[in-house]
Amino acid sequence: MLLEVAEEWRLKSETLGYLYVAVAAVIWGSNGVIVNLVPLNAYAIAFFRVLFASLTLFPFLLSAQREEMIKVAKAWRTMLALGALLSLGWSFLFQSMKLIAIANAILLNYMAPVFVALLAPLLLNERIEKVTIIALAISVAGMMIISYQHNLQMKIYSLEGVLFGLLAGLAYAGFIILSKRTVAKYSSLAVAFYSYSATILFLFPSLINVNSSLDLTSWIFLFILGAFNTGFAVTLYMKGLSMIKAQKAVVFTYLEPVSAAVFGFIFLAQQPTIQTFIGGFLILSAGYIVASK
Repeated sequence: MLLEVAEEWRLKSETLGYLYVAVAAVIWGSNGVIVNLVPLNAYAIAFFRVLFASLTLFPFLLSAQREEMIKVAKAWRTMLALGALLSLGWSFLFQSMKLIAIANAILLNYMAPVFVALLAPLLLNERIEKVTIIALAISVAGMMIISYQHNLQMKIYSLEGVLFGLLAGLAYAGFIILSKRTVAKYSSLAVAFYSYSATILFLFPSLINVNSSLDLTSWIFLFILGAFNTGFAVTLYMKGLSMIKAQKAVVFTYLEPVSAAVFGFIFLAQQPTIQTFIGGFLILSAGYIVASK
């Protein structure tokens, strides 16, 4: 009886983990729209993103998790490492979005799940499951279809933008693996806060010679990017990551490019094509395969 109850709770916990990661990925799909509507360079946008995220999380931590704040602060080296990876990953991704099409930048960034699936057995002692390999193959196929579509539409493909996109993916992979280890020991909310705070330190020099006289709309976009898309969504993702295997979590993050296509249609009038629907269907199918097993 006890074993049955324990198994039921485990399954419920995994289901919530999948849901948290999926919701976070859908929210992140709006990042590219915001980045292209704010007239700042990529590094300054990343700075304000983590600044507003930290300001949003601090009151919650102070009121509910003071002891956790003290506990996590002792792991300052790990927090600095996470902050460095975040500052690199988000800055590279935003720079890529400025140079090439948003969809292409996101697709290049999503080389990260492939890197994680290959590195997780070495760094996290996770056994590569057959279902994970199948799901990753289906996801990559969907990403290639979407990428092929956008490549045909582009007349100029920036090599620099491609490089920044791949570097973003590499930094993102490092963040996933290190955060997976970290949230197993500490509160995901406290880890997120200190990671963002460390990122602020790394990105502060980017404000030199930056024109901060933005209109109200731009400041609202930056606040949404920081408070909701980061403070809420990334913390939600890290909570989900603590409940499921890293290999499975990264497959669900493929929902981000799907939601990016939707946001692009709504806010930038980018009409989805048949390739978008086919690729999106494959990506969603991969997520279902992982969850069902």
